[in-house]
This record gives sequence, structure tokens and C-alpha cells, in this order.
Amino acid sequence: MFARRSRTTNLRAELAKALKAERLHQALDLYELIEKEKPGEPRWSHRRGDLLQRLGRKDDAVLAYERCVELYAAKGFVARAAAMAKVILAIDPSKDAVFERVDPEAARRLHRRNRSVGAMADQPLNTEFKSPPTQTNRVFADAPPLTAEHAAPSSEMSFTSAETTEDVRLDFADVEIVRRPPPPEPLESMRPCAGTLAQLPSMLLFADVPSNLLETLVRESTLNDVEDGQRFVSVGTAADALYLLVEGNAVGHRGLDTQSLLLGEGDLAGVSCLLSNASYGEDVIACGRARVLRIGKPLLDRLVERHPSFEEVLLEILSRRLVATLLRTSPMFTVFDESTRTQVARLFDVRRAAKGTKLLEAGKVSDGVYIPLHGRIIARNLEGTRVGYMELGHALGQESISTRRPLSITVEAASDALVLRMPAQAFSDLLLRRPDVVQHIGSQKRRHSGRSYSLGVRRRTCSESGRQRIDAAPCQLNSETKGL
Repeated sequence: MFARRSRTTNLRAELAKALKAERLHQALDLYELIEKEKPGEPRWSHRRGDLLQRLGRKDDAVLAYERCVELYAAKGFVARAAAMAKVILAIDPSKDAVFERVDPEAARRLHRRNRSVGAMADQPLNTEFKSPPTQTNRVFADAPPLTAEHAAPSSEMSFTSAETTEDVRLDFADVEIVRRPPPPEPLESMRPCAGTLAQLPSMLLFADVPSNLLETLVRESTLNDVEDGQRFVSVGTAADALYLLVEGNAVGHRGLDTQSLLLGEGDLAGVSCLLSNASYGEDVIACGRARVLRIGKPLLDRLVERHPSFEEVLLEILSRRLVATLLRTSPMFTVFDESTRTQVARLFDVRRAAKGTKLLEAGKVSDGVYIPLHGRIIARNLEGTRVGYMELGHALGQESISTRRPLSITVEAASDALVLRMPAQAFSDLLLRRPDVVQHIGSQKRRHSGRSYSLGVRRRTCSESGRQRIDAAPCQLNSETKGL
């Protein structure tokens, strides 16, 4: 083992010298030797293919790339495998069968093993797997509705879950909500392990879709190489595409963040394209050379029409990003360290609120703390007169729970909405364990506005399937959710 490790180290040192001196044919021989030493490592086939292409040996480059497609997929790096398939097709359009090698099974297994919950848009599980996979739930598809509990005392606003459902908790990975440090100098691609990638919402696009949908998604997207300092998402421009960072790093600049957020392989940018008539709320700039997969909004819309369950995947991606952005930018959470933020986030469950549902009701004590994420929320005074639209991303109801005093306003969903809910008991337990957290949450003033800050959803029936679809309504982004 040690001899082999030493030999590989020596070969890599020789390779670095050959490349620096532009001795390309020697470098090619060294790549082949390293491949024999590390037959299961895809990056050496990848780099050898790049060098062969540089030398003008296109056919040999395609063979090297085909090998790394299979190796990337086998290790769970399905986005990289898809990107390499795009590279092959650009060199030789007759090689369209290469998409069959982008097998998502390894990535799917990693994804479902690393997350206890997740949306799925595949066929029945027993047709896709030789052995039973980890059981998952479709979080935002199955998030139970807020259903009023009629047996509750008249002085309390209380919701219950149907007997067939359970409250769906957010199972956040730290990688989703922490502020990652700036890249080291000299800059290198900070490629995470496959297990880390499996925890990111972007994996839903590749691991939890059927093979035919995945092929269409990859085939009809665009692979772009971006140079250091090049901007590929610009604040204020129409949100017309979703971007997946396949290689390299980028930085996202948001107005409310005091520091830039480092994006790496597997991160998504431009998630606001999943809303209708939205514009980007951030600048995303390549930090060193990077490669991004551009997935146009028309393609996503078309795939939803053909595969209605794919909509749930996109809704989960949007919702998880809303929550992650909230935790990273809202004054309600930014004063706490990442560990505390993660712990508090996991106390919330995900609920749907149909249009007309009262989250809080004047004259009653709240049964939980609510943070509206998605939808249009209105406030009414004691007389029932509308006084404005509530801003998204603010906690509601915590003061009523702490003091057991009835509410002075009614807060109602003016459209179908998605909300986070921390039950009153969980909030009370948090008060005992971390009074500083509760005090800070309570210090964030509830605000309302005469304008709508909606990330609203409306339902319509899809004529082909008869099922209800979710479409993002025309919206304005408020300061707490802008910059997806």
C-alpha cells in the first residue's frame, strides 16, 4: 500500500513538472500511468481527455471522457457525469448514447441514505432498485395542511393533523445553511465528497428523477465554461434559468449578507427562476475558472407539464432555499452561531395553508410560532378590516404563546401558502432551554405593509392529468427572501 502510494505521489510530481514545462506528450504518458495506479478515480481520465482534446486527438479524448462518465456516476458524482456527457456530445454529436451511461443509481442511493426526507419524481421504487432503498417522504407534497381543531377551546387557535399524516420536520444538513469560508489561496476547486453533495437540494434534479426525464434535462441544458471574475447571474435581470455549479467555485453577492457566500460544486444559483415574473436578487461571479450547467426556465416548465411529479422536486428546491436564505440573512437568526441556527430550524415543521386559512386569529391564543415562506399573507384588525400584507420571513405568534394573551390581529393566507410552524410546546421547551433565543425571536417586530411581498402560489387543474399544479404567481421579493 505504502509503495503504491509513494509511486503515485512521485508520478503526480513528475506530471506537475511536465505540464509546467509544456511537455505535453510526456504528461499524457504520465496520466496513463496514474490511471493504472488509480483505476477507480475519474479525475485522471477526465484530465487525460482534456489533454488529448488540446492535442487535437478528438476520438481518443471521447474514449477517455466516456470512461470518466461511468466512473463519476458510479461514485455518485452524477452532475459531473452529466456534464462530461455534454462535452462528449459537443465533440461528436453521433455519441448521443452516452447519456445512457449517466446512471444516477449510486447518487440516488447516497441521496436517500443521507436524507431522511425528500421529494421524489421517479417511478415506483421497486422498478428502479434491485433491493429496497431507504424509505423517503415527499416533504412538500405531503406536508399536511393547517386544519383547524374544532374541539379546541374557543379562546385558542389550534390546528391538528389528519390521522394519516405526520408533521414533516425539516432535516437540514449543516452544509445548506452555514456560511462557508472564502476559498484558499491559491484557489483550487473545493470539490466536496459525494456524501456531502447528496445532502444538497440540487441532488434532487439528478438523483430523484426517472432516467428519461434526467436525459432530457441534461441533453437540453447548456454547459458553460466561465472565466475568473465572469458574472453569470446578474441582480435585477429576468430570472430565466437555473444554474448548477459543476466544477470550480463562485461567490454570491446579496444585499443583506455582510460577506459573500462561497458556492462550490453542487450548489444552485438563480433559484428565483422557479417563480413567475421574477428577477434575480443576487450577483454570482466565478471565483477562478468554473463550469456551470444552465437549465432554462422554459425547459423546466415543459418537464413539469410532461412529468407533473417533477413539480414537487422544484418546489422542494425552492422551499429549502427560502429557508436557508432566511436562516442566513434574517436578523431573527443571524446573531446565532450555525449550530444554534440549525437546531432552531429543526424545531419547525412544514405546513401548507389553503387560501383563507387563518394562521392567527384576533381574540385567541396562538398554538404555535409561524414563519410564512411562500404565499400572500394579509393582516386584519379586530374589526376584520384588512390593514396590509405581511412580509414573508417574520415569526408570528411567539408573544401570544409566551404571555398566553389573545392576539390583537388576524393573520390570514390570501393565497395558497407554505409556512413553517413551531408548535407551542416546542416553543415553550425552547424557552426553558434557550431563553436568549426566544428573547431575540420575540424582539423582532412583526411588520406589515400596504404592498404585497408575495412569493405566492395559486392552484389550477392540469387538463391532462386532472391533478392540481402549483404555479408561482407574479411576485415582488421582500428583503428577507430576495436573492435566491
